Amino acid sequence: MQLRRLRLLLPVPVLVVLAGVLSSCGGGGSSSTSSATSAIPSQFQAPTAAPSDAKSGGHLTVLAEGDIDYMDPGAAYYQFTYQMDEATQRGLLGWQPDDTTVPTPDLADGPPDISSDDKTLTFHLKSGVKFSPPVNREVTSKDVKYAIERSIMPGVANGYTSVYLGALEGFKEAQAAVKKNPTVAPNISGIQTPDDHTIVFKLTQPESAVVIQTLSLPVSAPVPEEYAKQFDAKTPSTYGNYVVFTGPYMVQNDCVSSSGKVTDPNCSGKLTGYTPGKEIDLVRNPNWDANTDFRPAYLDSITIQEGFTDPTTASQKILGGSDQVSGDFVPSKSIIQQVASGQKYSPDQMSFSPSGGNRFVALNTSEPPFNDINVRKAVIAGTDRTALRNTRGGELVGAVATHYIPPGIPGFEEAGGYGVPKDPSTGKPLDFLANPNGNMQLAASYMKKAGFKSGKCEGSDCDITMVGDNTPPGSDTATVMKDQLEKLGFNVNLQEVEHSSMYTRFCSVVKSEPNVCPNVGWIKDFNDPQSILQVPFSGSTITASPANNSNWSQLNDPTINKAIDKGVTVPADQRASYWGKLDDQISAQAPAIPWVWDNEGYVRSTDVNGVVNLFNAEWDLSFSSVTGG
Repeated sequence: MQLRRLRLLLPVPVLVVLAGVLSSCGGGGSSSTSSATSAIPSQFQAPTAAPSDAKSGGHLTVLAEGDIDYMDPGAAYYQFTYQMDEATQRGLLGWQPDDTTVPTPDLADGPPDISSDDKTLTFHLKSGVKFSPPVNREVTSKDVKYAIERSIMPGVANGYTSVYLGALEGFKEAQAAVKKNPTVAPNISGIQTPDDHTIVFKLTQPESAVVIQTLSLPVSAPVPEEYAKQFDAKTPSTYGNYVVFTGPYMVQNDCVSSSGKVTDPNCSGKLTGYTPGKEIDLVRNPNWDANTDFRPAYLDSITIQEGFTDPTTASQKILGGSDQVSGDFVPSKSIIQQVASGQKYSPDQMSFSPSGGNRFVALNTSEPPFNDINVRKAVIAGTDRTALRNTRGGELVGAVATHYIPPGIPGFEEAGGYGVPKDPSTGKPLDFLANPNGNMQLAASYMKKAGFKSGKCEGSDCDITMVGDNTPPGSDTATVMKDQLEKLGFNVNLQEVEHSSMYTRFCSVVKSEPNVCPNVGWIKDFNDPQSILQVPFSGSTITASPANNSNWSQLNDPTINKAIDKGVTVPADQRASYWGKLDDQISAQAPAIPWVWDNEGYVRSTDVNGVVNLFNAEWDLSFSSVTGG
């Protein structure tokens, strides 16, 4: 989720699962998430269950700033897209709204059987789950196998399959095969389908916990090969224009009416309810069987309206209107203050939940001046992180961060919790992260260690570039960061650009990366510290491709790289301790300025019974309802 990107901080990232624990699939929320939630005032804690009197029927409108990233579930890797996928697609596993630790069997009829060596997982599929029109037939294990195999085709370009499913037997051979013929999904020999209702995953390493969590993401949503292969033969695949669905809702296509009734049995399946950048129309899936699903799916239909670029205006429209909720934006600072004080709207129209993410200011460690660790420590020491947090709305938006693993993720307490992380070499707290309001005297001492006798930056290396957002609240954050850098003697050339361009043209492009990226952050792929630390801080993830580099600090420390590689296979009961200590190691290298552990903020109309899914930190459209139905 760069912030699966967290709102692109964004682009959608619970490995504490043990075989014995998994038998409790569908149980209550995790204690770690409950602890993170408890830090939010009770009146603003997001609802995670439908009211007992929730009624079926009605229409809901979601107001959004931007679009989803991909309609194709095999390519989807954006928090906002996952909100739609949770309502329209069914993977092997899914998520109850109040749970972030143990996924609930969805296509699967129960938790997987796990071999004693932790290298073989066997799932059995439910009967009676069907694809939406025009495919109409029952889902089989081969459809799940094909969905995963096609995700490594260049025309699909999934962002996480190779990271989390690379331990599958035959995965490297499949990657080699698709390079030779990118128009055909390669066979992954480690995915086996002995019958239509059984799928087996064979691994080269004991990584079943990682694989289980990954199979709760959209990549395991089934895709019918006989229907999709003609679209997948193109690069990029055009399946996104003809997607079929297995969830309670579907994007309207030329097969069904706006009420979800089949109108043309001889249709092509082309989507008619999606206008990129403008609107997505969800209708009932006529082939969905409620008896096979844990989702209540109260609503008759859902419209996602896009193009609301001003979060203040959009929030006001929702708060003063009816049948509406917020989408891919958080309420602005002014709205948060207005609603929280009860000045105009009811405080219960706004809520927050832990995002499972962080925001930080990335310092480019690959070139001067931030290739000097003492300069980096000086900048962190001198930064008023409370002021940065306040640009987004103050305490309600989250605690001031002191390290990277956020509350609710295993390893948070082991990395120091809400306190200061310790230097692994001395066992003492990292002084440059100790004062959330900044310590200019300590900053000056580190600048002197870096060779600047005055305690401030001097010389040509002090001319630095920074690329940030051009709209609030990101632009406010960038401005505050610029002022703080200038207090340390840096001459800052701040370029403000549109949020997605900040990533795609600058911060995520190695050759074009500025010295400072103030508006980046990372959200979990699942509730495990690996999904927080691996991509942003492993040297192996630095890519020289035109875009998509999410190691914005370009940290490439051999000791940390080796520790991350080892951490992938650490047993479930040791992961929190191991990765928590690794967070300390990374923090000690001062690659970035962590400044907030995000809470996601939401607003709703008074007649909406909104339910938030804590795993994705978005409204759960399949559990939300409108008053009166």
